[in-house]
Amino acid sequence: MNGILSQKTTSRTYLTDWELKWWEALLLLGSGVLAVVLHRSFDTSLGLPGHHGLEWMALMVIGRASSRFRGAGTLTGIGAALASTVPFLQGGNPFAWLFYLLPGFVMDFAFRYFPGVTNKVWFMVLLGGLAHVTKPIGQLTMNLITGWPFGSFRYGVLYPFASHLLFGMIGGLVGGLIVLGIQHYSQKN
Repeated sequence: MNGILSQKTTSRTYLTDWELKWWEALLLLGSGVLAVVLHRSFDTSLGLPGHHGLEWMALMVIGRASSRFRGAGTLTGIGAALASTVPFLQGGNPFAWLFYLLPGFVMDFAFRYFPGVTNKVWFMVLLGGLAHVTKPIGQLTMNLITGWPFGSFRYGVLYPFASHLLFGMIGGLVGGLIVLGIQHYSQKN
C-alpha cells in the first residue's frame, strides 16, 4: 500500500434507473408542458370527455417508454401539472394539476412492476387507457369531496370512464407505435 487512492474500476455501461441527465429531464418536463399547451390550444368542446387523451397519452407513453429513468412518467406529469397552474393554461379547473399528475404515477408503476412487457404494443395501449382513466377517477373523487362540478359527468358516470379509456388507449397506441418504430429503425441502421 503506497497511500495513494486507487482508481475506481467499475465497468458500468448503462445508467442506473435513478440517474437522469439534464437534457432528458428538460425533454420530459417539456413534453408535459406541450401536452397542456396542446390541450388549451385545441380546447374545443366536442362533447367527448377525454378526447385530449390522444395527444396526452401519446406524449406520456413516448416519454416513459423512451427513457431509462424510473420516474420518467412522474416527471412528465410534473411538467404538465406545473404548466396547468399558469393562469392562462389552467382552463378554470383548480384541480387540473392533479389530473395531469396522476397518469405519471400509473406509468411508472406499470413500467417498474411489469418490465417484461414494456416493449409490447398491447401493453402501451392498455397502459395509455388505464393511465388516462385516472382523470375521471380523480374528478369523481374531488366532486364527492369538494362538490366541485365537472362537466364530463353531465351524461352520467359510465360515459366519461369509457371515453377516457378509449381515447387513452388510442393515444397509447400512437405513442407505442412511434417508440417501437423508432427503436426498430435505429436497430436496422
